Amino acid sequence: MSDVRYITLQEAEQRVRASRDTATQMQMLQDLEEYAEFVEDGSSKILLYEGDTVLPYLAVKDDIVLVQGNLTVTGILEDCLEVNLSLLLVLGNVTAQHLFTFSQICITGDLIVENTIIADSLHDCSLHVEGDVKAHVILEDGHWFNVKGKVTADDIYASHSAKPRGLLEPNLTDEALVDEVKVADHLDLSKAMQYLMNNNKAVFRK
Repeated sequence: MSDVRYITLQEAEQRVRASRDTATQMQMLQDLEEYAEFVEDGSSKILLYEGDTVLPYLAVKDDIVLVQGNLTVTGILEDCLEVNLSLLLVLGNVTAQHLFTFSQICITGDLIVENTIIADSLHDCSLHVEGDVKAHVILEDGHWFNVKGKVTADDIYASHSAKPRGLLEPNLTDEALVDEVKVADHLDLSKAMQYLMNNNKAVFRK
């Protein structure tokens, strides 16, 4: 069970520096520096989950969330909820049922999503993973994927992080998606999120 408390920016930096020296660690330190102004002006705090953490649901909002250990979310993990920017840093592995990401996430271990990853930040933010990424479905429409390991998914829809610019290898097109997740015959991520939250699992035609 994890200990949850607020920490200073300096302590957050120290904890990240004490982790394994990787490219993702360096990205975390860069992100903390870029988000420092929000901590300094009091609009954000840094929430630390110390130790392996299991939650039924996690929404990252104003506060920067740092998990020092593995993070398991048995339901939905989502960021940038009701805010324009958010930051999630995990010093370990992440497992979730669904991941809805619209801002910055850095993970020093693996990312395993049992169902669907939905990702869109209007090309501004990234999903950084030092290890592997595994999911059933990935729906990316305007979000960078920076993954040092392998990306494995049964089905991938990708517009921005698709090859040759990115590393995703899409095998889904708009025509393969069910009508409930489309607007004007194109993928609509907000509709896809609602569709999945209503306990629907397949966003593509079989």
